[in-house]
Amino acid sequence: MKLKSIVFICFFAAAWAQQKNEYSQEKADSLKSLKTVLLLEKASLVSDITRCEKEIDSLKSEIDNIVQKIFIKKYGTEIGTRIINKQIWKGMSTKMMKDSWGEPDKIDVNKKKWGKFEQWYYGTVTYFFKDGKLTDWEETKAK
Repeated sequence: MKLKSIVFICFFAAAWAQQKNEYSQEKADSLKSLKTVLLLEKASLVSDITRCEKEIDSLKSEIDNIVQKIFIKKYGTEIGTRIINKQIWKGMSTKMMKDSWGEPDKIDVNKKKWGKFEQWYYGTVTYFFKDGKLTDWEETKAK
């Protein structure tokens, strides 16, 4: 009886080991196939990203050209070019400032009998407007 049990256990252990090896090989083959598929997908995605980055650069350049044409048409060559280059000067209008630098962080407005006074804040720089024209600016010093 003992011999039969030992033979049975040995047979069972051998069958289990073979089944385990077959399962392990199937798993390894499956993982290798999955890795190949994922590597191909990664290469495709990298290619798509590179193509999109080039297209973004091209679109940015096209936008810059269109904006330049708009400002030159709106203000003329000299002033339009100054706005495109983000230059500021005394006498520029609030519209020119907004076109050049975008929306300020904050605007304070004071209306008096003798005019409308505005203070526009861009970071640490304050721009002073009287009746819609830039009169001066100052930078706040860090303490």
